[in-house]
Amino acid sequence: MGMDTFISDHGTPNEHFEVSVEITGIPKLLCMILNNEHQYTTCERSLRYTKVLPSEYITDLEVELYNKWYTIFVTIFELHYKDFFMKSNNGNEKQAKANMGKIAQENARGFVSVLTPTSIAYTAPWYQWQKIATFLQEMSNNPKTELEKLVTPYAKDLVKQLINLKIVVLTKDAIQIYPPVKEKLKDSREWLYKNNKNIGLSLFTENDPFSGIDKPNDFGASINYNSQLSFSGVAQGQRHRTSDFSIKVPEFFECFVPEFIKGTGYEDEYLADMAKVSKIYPQSQLLDVNVNSSLRNIIEFMGKERACDRAQQEIENWYVNQLIPAIVEGLSKRPEYEEEYKLLRTRYLKRCRCAYPNYHCPNPCGHPRPKRPF
Repeated sequence: MGMDTFISDHGTPNEHFEVSVEITGIPKLLCMILNNEHQYTTCERSLRYTKVLPSEYITDLEVELYNKWYTIFVTIFELHYKDFFMKSNNGNEKQAKANMGKIAQENARGFVSVLTPTSIAYTAPWYQWQKIATFLQEMSNNPKTELEKLVTPYAKDLVKQLINLKIVVLTKDAIQIYPPVKEKLKDSREWLYKNNKNIGLSLFTENDPFSGIDKPNDFGASINYNSQLSFSGVAQGQRHRTSDFSIKVPEFFECFVPEFIKGTGYEDEYLADMAKVSKIYPQSQLLDVNVNSSLRNIIEFMGKERACDRAQQEIENWYVNQLIPAIVEGLSKRPEYEEEYKLLRTRYLKRCRCAYPNYHCPNPCGHPRPKRPF
């Protein structure tokens, strides 16, 4: 292992050393950008369990709507779903109310901008940090989308902090402060990560000339699937590093509407309030989303994580009631995939993971529902 490997773009020897960083005050969108790169491990503080409070990053309107709808959601649960919450908590009323509050928070966060700050612990190979910093700098110097422009100040600050911590040392800015091998600088070669492969951040489809976002869905051993998910839904899905997610903001604003609102008389009010924050990219805003993966990874990894009552309702519904049914229908039209079609149709279609033939749940909930309101 040595510096010469950087010049030859042979980074693998330097990927054995990992660096862990705790990042606080990082916007949710920047977390999504980092989490879309595959060489990492992360734990992120979820707004599912965190109340939104006033700060310099969150407008008064966001806090007002968050609190308003938190109260409305709890009211809906108590009026329409109390028996369910009591049963699933073994008759413990205190725990039932606590669970109502958690699900209310999970849905109320939809009114808060995707720039809302949170905290993450992020671990990546040392060489990967050099690449991430370079990609963030290139994005900041030439943002191609409105979302990239909005997140640029935070990206610049993150890179600055990584340089100050001496984690990033092989970018043009960092090497001026921390030359890794001073005597080597006399060499005509620069000891930098130069991104010779011209690879960039992967979250935004505008950066990918090979994106399948505007192409027909394709189903076989490899899957190319286009649909819509909210920012929150994408954040759930992209954490499966076996699959590639990319997003594009549609021309017209639409938002995810929780199932449990429908039929309660609150739906019009929900849409009207969501329109009030439509310019700040609320987390419930729907995006055009492309997922590209192998059939095996979608079933064995995504399904066995997100086809579950304990997952976010939107991503579970997307997986159980949209993605897998679309794959089954697609495979039904390809005779060469007859075996795979039969397997999915008979054992995986419209099922939660606990009903899969080869999955053992370590923490059974006792109430799996392929269609659920929350």
